This record gives sequence, C-alpha cells and structure tokens, in this order.
Amino acid sequence: MDALITSKVKSLAIFGGSGATGRVLISHAVSKGWLIRALVRKTGSLEFEPDRVTVVEGVLQNHEDVRATLQGCDAVICVFGPRPPYTDIFCEHATSIIVTAMQQAGIQRLVCQTGGMIGEYRANRTLPFQLMSDMFKRHSPRVASDRIGQERVVMHSGLAWTIVKPPRLTDGAAMGKWQAGREVRLGMLSSISRDDLAEFLLTEAVSAEYVDQTVFVCGN
Repeated sequence: MDALITSKVKSLAIFGGSGATGRVLISHAVSKGWLIRALVRKTGSLEFEPDRVTVVEGVLQNHEDVRATLQGCDAVICVFGPRPPYTDIFCEHATSIIVTAMQQAGIQRLVCQTGGMIGEYRANRTLPFQLMSDMFKRHSPRVASDRIGQERVVMHSGLAWTIVKPPRLTDGAAMGKWQAGREVRLGMLSSISRDDLAEFLLTEAVSAEYVDQTVFVCGN
C-alpha cells in the first residue's frame, strides 16, 4: 500500500474546488505542476489555466458527474462542507458516491477534510473548545450528524484514507509550518491559514504518513 501511495501523483480530483479552501488548494496544486479535475456546479465559478485544470460541471449527488471527475486521476481530495445557513445536508451522501466511484475506478488515495469540532475526540480539544463543539451539536444536530456520517463512510471505505481535522481557517499569510498528528490538541485560539492547510493536504495526498488515520492539524 505504501508504495502505491508514495508513487508520484500526477493528477488530482478535487471535490469542493469552488469554495474558499478549494480555490487555494487548486492554486497550490497547479503551482506544483499537477493536473487537476474539479467538479463544480457552474464552470464559470473557477478560472484557472485550462491546460492544468479541467472543470467538470455537475453536482456531487450525481454518480455520472463524480465518475467523470475521477477520470485519469491518481488521488482524491475532498474539501466540501455545508455553508451558512446550514440547510443543505449532503456530506455523507456525497462522500459515499465518491468512495463508490473511486472503488470502481481503482483509485486508492483519499484525503478528506472535515473539522476539528466533528466527532467524539475530547482528548484532542481543550475544555473551551469542547464546549464549543457541544454547542455546535446542539444548535446544528443534522449538520453534525451528517459530518460524523461522512467520516464513518471514509473510515469504512477500504481505501487508503486520511481524515484531516483543522480548527478555524483563516485567509492569513502562509507560515510554512504546522502541527499535525493524532495527538494534537485544538483550542479556542487555534487556527490555520488556508494556504498552509492546502500545503498539508497536498503533501498528505502523496504521503503514507497518516494513511488510515484521523489527523488534527493547526498552524499555531
């Protein structure tokens, strides 16, 4: 498995590429010379060099659109999630479609970003951050349940998966360094820039360091 993952990734499928994190992720991947295929609702929502980024117009809930996005790809990164006012509950279902399509296409490497407040990881949270996570579950129970279900789908996929759980994301300058690991703790002041998160996600896509693990990552 390690040899398969650490072989050079030439093409990435990115789901969630039109979001704030997704755009930064695509930009970083292009700068490294990778070919990108990204699924978006409207092709005009992404503007990158067409020789490096192939934009597939469609939706995550459509099996054919997902399969079209995966064509010729070596690895997959998922950075999608609900946006305010959190009325769309789709992460578990969409991830299940992506996993099935990857299995059918023979693509093994999956990196999926969720969030530091998702799931029962009390040892990875300071008390104030845990209280914030509990509040999130009370105020948005369907969203919290959907994200937990998404992580469960990834863990049971049989793929070479990694779940990445950052704290608050910022648009600040890249620091070029971060803390990452299963034992990392997040607090109320923890954050990571989208630039640094993108670098971590891309590094992990070709790394065997955190395969079959849930990893917390923060920039401070």
